[in-house]
Formats: sequence, structure tokens, C-alpha cells
Amino acid sequence: MSIYKCVILEDDTIAQKILETSIKRLPHLELVQVFSNPIEAIPLLHQGKVDILFSDVEMPELSGLELVKTLETPPQVILTTSHSDYSMEAFDVGVTDFLLKPFSFERFLKAVNRAIDNITIRNRAFLKKDTPEESVIFLKAGRESLKFVVNDILYIEALGAYTKIFTKEKAFLISESISDLQSKLQTNQFLRVHKSYLVPQAKIVGISSKHVILESAKIPLGVSYREGIEKIFEENT
Repeated sequence: MSIYKCVILEDDTIAQKILETSIKRLPHLELVQVFSNPIEAIPLLHQGKVDILFSDVEMPELSGLELVKTLETPPQVILTTSHSDYSMEAFDVGVTDFLLKPFSFERFLKAVNRAIDNITIRNRAFLKKDTPEESVIFLKAGRESLKFVVNDILYIEALGAYTKIFTKEKAFLISESISDLQSKLQTNQFLRVHKSYLVPQAKIVGISSKHVILESAKIPLGVSYREGIEKIFEENT
């Protein structure tokens, strides 16, 4: 179960206690700190470690809305106030929800769920952005066109005008030359280590005077390719 870190920013003691009690009723919420002065909350909020901020709108020195506007990457913000006049402005600055005092626990829970939904959507988008899509390539095998996940290819061996692609499951005879495959796979960091062999750079675990060592095989290292491969290997170790 994910735990969401919460901060209360409220200068009214009774309102503070209501928010504290509501947060403690939910096991997936953790109350990190309670502030009555918005200025004192700024350093913690700028650390980016708060998931949900419960903030009053009207406070001395700085309003809740003004505070939100100062944050470059604000947490999910749930504003609380006794005046509905602020609701439109609140949503204009991107707050998650707006609770009109006095609010019920049911309404509080609805706001929390909305904040958690937003966090979940944001995290999924972040993971999708940072996780590269699975690279695939289609290659001719006789009259067929076979789909290969590039990361599954262990190495490629030339057989005249054909090539043999080795994967963990089996080997496939492909109706394309090793030079053609080198051209297609160069953007995926496949290296020519011998006139008859292509290997994925990411799968090289070592080199010797005569071989490139992969996790599952030793591949001959051609004399004319050795210097370039050694240089690449040194740069990446």
C-alpha cells in the first residue's frame, strides 16, 4: 500500500485538529507536519517530498493561493476556507480540490481520492516517459517476415548472403546479409566485432585478445576490429 505524505497549513486550531483527525483515520495518509504560518512551510514544500497539502486560503502574511503560486512543482493542493468566493480562483491556479468549511469526512475523503488519482496518473506518465519502448525489427526469412525484439538478440553470425540470428530460445536463418543488418541495427548499438559477427554492445561483459565475451558466448574478435572495440569497452567501464 502506498503511503502519501501530508502537510497541514492552517492558522485556526480547531480546523487543524479536524484535519489531523481526518488524516489519521486513513492508514494510507501520513501527517508529516502542521504549520500555522505559511512562510514557515515554504522550505519543506520546496523539497518536493510532500504529496498532499491541506491549506487554508486566508492566513496572515501569505494566503494559501499566493503560496501555491510560488511553488514551481506544487504537491496536490486541497484548499479549505469558509468562503466560496475563492473556488474559481483556486481551480484557476491548478489546485486539486476546494473544501468549504465545515466539511464532512465523506467530502474530505472525496478530495483525498481525487488527489491520489492525480498522483497515480502523474506517476504512470513519468514511468512511460522514462521507460523506453521495446524496440522491434522485422527481418526476412525466406518468404516470411519475422518480428524480433532487438533486446532478445544475443548475437548475429554471417553465413554468406544469409545471417543467423541467435536468441535465448533458438537460432533463425535470415535472408539478409550481415552488412544490411549492421546498417539496420546501428542505431540500437550493435557492433561489428568480426567480418562474420555482430553483437549488441550492452551484452558485452569482457574482451580478450581473440574474443568478445558475452554473458552466454565467446565471439571471435577480428584483428581489424580489435582497437575500436577495446576503445569502446574502456570508455564504458
